Amino acid sequence: MNSLKDALQVALAPVTAVGAALVAREAGPPQGVAALPRPEGGDWERLLAGAGIRLDRGLAVAAWVQKTAGAVRALEAGGRKHDARALGQARDEFVRRREKKAWEAVKARFDELGLPEKTYRALKQEGADVEKVLARLYTRRAEEWRGIAGARLRDILLERA
Repeated sequence: MNSLKDALQVALAPVTAVGAALVAREAGPPQGVAALPRPEGGDWERLLAGAGIRLDRGLAVAAWVQKTAGAVRALEAGGRKHDARALGQARDEFVRRREKKAWEAVKARFDELGLPEKTYRALKQEGADVEKVLARLYTRRAEEWRGIAGARLRDILLERA
């Protein structure tokens, strides 16, 4: 009975005794949507603060866009059309830059997975939500898509299947 008890104690030993042999895996650089630029710290945030709107860090970009639309309307109603135009332009430039980076990341992931370039071009031409496509490309399931037909892949990425 003692040998069984000793075996259980060794098997259930605290992690510190066993943990010395384990090496933590480094997270590495962010991938997918997490690697896209954030609006914090840029002109957009500065102009929003000038309009009296403060947003929490880590808030979704869609929330930033929504709050900006309200701020633009309020500035225009208050007669500050120049400030409203500047805020709208800062938002549009950031969103355009983020979308461009997202399509670059999608292209890189397509190349990494060996997926057909024709499907990438079709997605881009169709006006797919690039952030959703990018998020789907960084799933475990995406590794299984190698060699899949282009139309079928497009349907999967656009959630038509």
